Amino acid sequence: MEVQRLNMDNSWFFHLGRLRFLVDPWLEGEEVDYFRWFNTQWHRTPPLPYDQIPDYDLVLITQKYPDHFHQQTLARLNPARVIVPVSIEKKVKTLLPKAEVIAMGARQRVFETQGVRFTWYPSTRPLGPVFDACCVSDATEALFLAPHGYQPNKRWLAPDQPVKLLITTFNELKLPFFLGGRIAPGIRGLMSLGARLHPAYLVATHDEDKHAKGLVMKLAAVQSTTKADLETYPSLQNRILEIDHYRCVKL
Repeated sequence: MEVQRLNMDNSWFFHLGRLRFLVDPWLEGEEVDYFRWFNTQWHRTPPLPYDQIPDYDLVLITQKYPDHFHQQTLARLNPARVIVPVSIEKKVKTLLPKAEVIAMGARQRVFETQGVRFTWYPSTRPLGPVFDACCVSDATEALFLAPHGYQPNKRWLAPDQPVKLLITTFNELKLPFFLGGRIAPGIRGLMSLGARLHPAYLVATHDEDKHAKGLVMKLAAVQSTTKADLETYPSLQNRILEIDHYRCVKL
């Protein structure tokens, strides 16, 4: 497995088995939720330039929100194949009329291509924002992507291969209940998901200290998780990978 950051937030490149793919590419401009006055954010660290993006077979969009589904970036990349949450299927088909769009959700949870399986984990949150997760596996190992964490329910289906890498948020971000409540579950969510998946390695994602303006960040309470915090948990020692650069890492 190969992994490479494309920005310091939640854009990635992976090479698993025979498949190369991008995740949630946001490589330019801002992300705006609904209205600029409500929430506008932009990268503090410039993303990897377009001309340095590795070759890829498809793009995976994990969430319906504009910091994951960044239309400006996606239109410029113009991928031939895209895996998306079913909630944005129509928007993606309009944006990329020539692309093959695979819509994932409760009705289609599994998609296979080139010996690699994508398994969708629909959000289990009863109210508020929808935060899905996705497991990507080949014949020997798996990658679990949960940018906003994930709380398994009674119908939890364990990945079909040992999880080599868990990529999830380490920080905690809370908003007032009427704006969605806990957006990132912090170290408790990390420990809970780690106990389910037993990953060989964990990498933080979606924790960039972005530039931001608007109502949302004025009301947000953010608790950053430091390396010292993680070292207090024996089960996490020697499993945390700090990928704070744009170089490709082979696991």
